[in-house]
Amino acid sequence: MQNTIKDQNWQDQQALERYTLIAPLLDESLDPAKRSHMRCEIAGRAQVSERTIYRYEAAYRRSHQRRQ
Repeated sequence: MQNTIKDQNWQDQQALERYTLIAPLLDESLDPAKRSHMRCEIAGRAQVSERTIYRYEAAYRRSHQRRQ
């Protein structure tokens, strides 16, 4: 089944929103405690769980590793 243009636009928008949330966490120089604190703050602002932010971050890292 093919995605319609509307579906693709929605998926692209979701991906952009998720990336915008996790972008600060992708800084490799962050220590684990600071990253955890930032994850908590981001989750609060976005009104999602910390686990959700962690999943977005992990999915991005897995995807990014495959491209390199």
